[in-house]
Amino acid sequence: MRFKRRVSIFRGQLELTPFVDVVLLLLIFFLLSSSYVFSPGIKVDLPESTTSSEVKSSDLVITVTKRREVRFRDKLISPANEFEQLRSELQKVRRTHGEETPRVILRADRDIPLGLATQIMGIAQDEGFFSLAIATQQKELE
Repeated sequence: MRFKRRVSIFRGQLELTPFVDVVLLLLIFFLLSSSYVFSPGIKVDLPESTTSSEVKSSDLVITVTKRREVRFRDKLISPANEFEQLRSELQKVRRTHGEETPRVILRADRDIPLGLATQIMGIAQDEGFFSLAIATQQKELE
């Protein structure tokens, strides 16, 4: 006994507009929710370490490149008077934060002189920033 089919298959044109809308919304969502690279435009060869901690958004980052360019919060500090300008920038931050000072992270290239690194950290300490850290990259464990 054969039964009669009551369902017919619609063979029309497929609408692509809703599909394209969903794909674009997903693309925008993933672009906005993805994590960004830490200081993407500044190439710094960090020293390696087996220990590390997370960088907080409240941390102040001082970057020193291989060519000894000093940047504070990704803003280039003038080479002519870099230490005075760095000191004044740190004083501005100190005035806005008051007693609770953020951590200062020195993100320096591994090839800069140790004296330059200690001089920058000394300036930060002179301005009242006592929580200091050095940025490193995670060492591959064998």
